[in-house]
Amino acid sequence: MDAELARKLIAAHGSPLFAHDLETVARRATELQAGLPEGARLYYSFKANPLPAIARELRLAGVRAEITSAGELMAAQNAGFETDMVLGGPGKTEKVIETAISQGVRMFSCESFTDAARISKRAQQAGVEVSVMLRVNPAQAPDARLAMSGVESQFGFDEALLLAAGAAGRLKLPGLKLCGVHVYFGTQVASVEALAKNTQCALETAVRVSETVGFECEVINAGGGFPWPYASDASAPDLSGLREALDAVWKASPLHGKARLCFESGRYLSASSGTLLTTVLDVKQAGKKTFVVLDTGIHHLGGMSGLGRIPRATITLQNLTAQREGEIVVDVVGPLCSPLDSLARGQKMAPVEVGDVLAVPNVGAYGLTASLLGFLSHETPAEVAYRGQEEVETWYLPCWHTNLRGL
Repeated sequence: MDAELARKLIAAHGSPLFAHDLETVARRATELQAGLPEGARLYYSFKANPLPAIARELRLAGVRAEITSAGELMAAQNAGFETDMVLGGPGKTEKVIETAISQGVRMFSCESFTDAARISKRAQQAGVEVSVMLRVNPAQAPDARLAMSGVESQFGFDEALLLAAGAAGRLKLPGLKLCGVHVYFGTQVASVEALAKNTQCALETAVRVSETVGFECEVINAGGGFPWPYASDASAPDLSGLREALDAVWKASPLHGKARLCFESGRYLSASSGTLLTTVLDVKQAGKKTFVVLDTGIHHLGGMSGLGRIPRATITLQNLTAQREGEIVVDVVGPLCSPLDSLARGQKMAPVEVGDVLAVPNVGAYGLTASLLGFLSHETPAEVAYRGQEEVETWYLPCWHTNLRGL
C-alpha cells in the first residue's frame, strides 16, 4: 500500500478504513480465467466481499455472480449484474427465493428435498420455470484446508440420498428443471494437483447423479477453493500449469462437449485487493508483555478468528509512517472491552509509536463483513475503492439499531 495514498485516504475518511485496489481485482480475474479450460465460466462468490465496487470490476472482466441472500442480490444489482446469477445456500427462506425470482434469477443451487420443494412452490406462484443444479456432498474426502464436502456437512445432498431409490420422483417437481450438479469441496485448496483432483471428483459425481436421477447434465459447477494468503504478505500461490491440469480432467470426462463447466471463487479474486489501514492508539507495558493497541480489532477483521473459532496465524503489519530499527515482541489488540479482541499474540515486529499508521495486506476477502460489526457499536470503517492513486468510490456499511416503529 502506497504510504502517500494511505495518508490521503485516512485524512478524507478517518481511521481505520479498508482500501481496495481495483486494478488488482481485474488482474486476479484475468489470471484465474486464463487458468481455466476454454469456455469455462467463472462465478464470484459474494460471501467473500459483497462490496459493489469489487463486484462491478469483476463483472466488467466477464465474471458472473454467485449469491446467497437478498442483501447479496442487492449488492450484485448495484454492481450492474442483471439476471445471470446463481443463488445458493443451505438455508434459503421462501422470502429469499421469492425475491430472487421476482428480480429475474432463474438458476438455483438446490441443497435438499425441502429446498427443492420451496423453490418449486415459489416458481409455480410466479408462473415461471427455474433451472436447478443439485448441490451434492460426495463421499470422497477433499484436499482442502476447510472441507465443506466429503465429510458430514449441512451443505448439499449426501450423494447416497440421490443415488437411492425414490430420489428421482421427489425431485420431479413443477416449475423446476434439473440441469446440473454443483460440488464445492472446500476453501484454500493448496495445489494445482489438488484442484485438478477435486474437479475430477466433481465431474465423476455429476455423471453418477445425473444418470441415476435421470436428467441431462448441462452444467457442472466444480466449485473452486483457489487459495490466497489472509492478512499476511505470504507468497501468492503458484497456479502455473492449472489450465493444463484442468483441461486434462475435463477432456477425459464423458460430459465434455455436452455440458458447460463452471468454477466459483471469492478469496482468490478479492483478497489481494484489500488493505486495512489502522492507527496505533497506545503502546503499553503490562508486566513482561507489551501491548500495541489499534483502532481496529475483531469487529473489523475476522470476527470468527477473534472468538477463537479458527486459530489465527501471525498477521503482517506494515508501518507506513516510519521504518525503525530493532525488534519487539508484542500482543496486537483492538479497542474493544474484551480480552478476545486480539489480532496477534507474541508478534515480532519493528518498534511502533502512538499515531503510526499500519497496513494489513490481503484482507479484501472475509474482512469487514465476516467480522463482529455490531459488538460494542463502534463506527464502521469506510471502504474505499481506488485505481492507481485516485479514489474511485467509497462505501459505508451501517451497523446501528433502527427503530422500525419510529417510537
